[in-house]
Amino acid sequence: MAPLDVTEVLRAYGRLDDGKGPVAAENLPVSPLSGGLINHTLAVGDLFILQRLHPIFAKEVNLDIAALLPVLAQGGVPVPQIVSASNGLPYVIAQAVSPTVGQPEASPAVWRLLTRLPGETLHRLQTPAQAQAAGAMVARFHTALLTCPHQFHFRRAGAHDTDLHLQKLLQALVAFPDHPLHSQVGPLAEELAVRWAAWGQIPALPERIIHGDLKVSNLLWQGDAVCGVIDLDTMARSSLDIELGDALRSWCNTGTEDDDAPTFSAATFSAAMQGYLSVAGSWITPQERAAVAPGVERICLELAMRFAGDALREDYFGWDPSRFASRGLHNLARARNQLGLARDVAAKRALLAG
Repeated sequence: MAPLDVTEVLRAYGRLDDGKGPVAAENLPVSPLSGGLINHTLAVGDLFILQRLHPIFAKEVNLDIAALLPVLAQGGVPVPQIVSASNGLPYVIAQAVSPTVGQPEASPAVWRLLTRLPGETLHRLQTPAQAQAAGAMVARFHTALLTCPHQFHFRRAGAHDTDLHLQKLLQALVAFPDHPLHSQVGPLAEELAVRWAAWGQIPALPERIIHGDLKVSNLLWQGDAVCGVIDLDTMARSSLDIELGDALRSWCNTGTEDDDAPTFSAATFSAAMQGYLSVAGSWITPQERAAVAPGVERICLELAMRFAGDALREDYFGWDPSRFASRGLHNLARARNQLGLARDVAAKRALLAG
């Protein structure tokens, strides 16, 4: 499919230097980039990335990104730069033109322009060295922001309210009794409720500025070295058990997020934590360190709750129609995967805590 016509969006940026001198931004070639499930992403020339933000993100999220990127870069974290529009703002509100009907889209959207970092996208860690490098880079990210006083303009309320996610799943079971997947989601919900009730008390931990979505594909790679940290919409103040729990459930899953027999790699966990502690060891508290493995289990349970509810609501951001006949079936596979991963993490908790 042809990319959106973003001429009016790019016109708001005036002239850009794509490596051969300044040119009118709207004259640079535009091509779609795949991989993201939420924001719509386009390559602009060789050196820029243009993103249309999903409505779950308010325009103010770009103010947070613009404020924190220089702090991260100064701390040795390779991050893109956000490009200001001609009016000085780090975003543009504009309408693209649909390539199919040749008319502007129904309503204006929030767009932002970023510099494009070099590097390769991975969807699974391949070596212990990569896990160690990922852990060290995330610790560098946290260290750079350790004393940053930034107050966030945009906040995602309830992003990791696990009780709320369970409640929403139970509500979906009541709201969609005739859904064809209801009988398969029900037993998952029962097990998730039992496991969450037995998980334990949420620890009181220091509040840090976190990335918020450290899946493998949000790091860029050159061989075994991390050369970029991207997708910064989810930065927030939270705790390290949430941050590292989400990162490690992604990094240590030996398969994809919808495999039917997931396994959690304790070796990958160990290598990642070795890398993390090599940088953060001077400031991480014993309580934070002890909360990491339980945090992994919690995030797996939480995501399973979200995916199971989405199997009935069928409103998740993305699904793969080439592999699943419906959005609900893909979300059901995701829910089973994350619940299976939670079971494996629970069985290995003592090993992971060593």
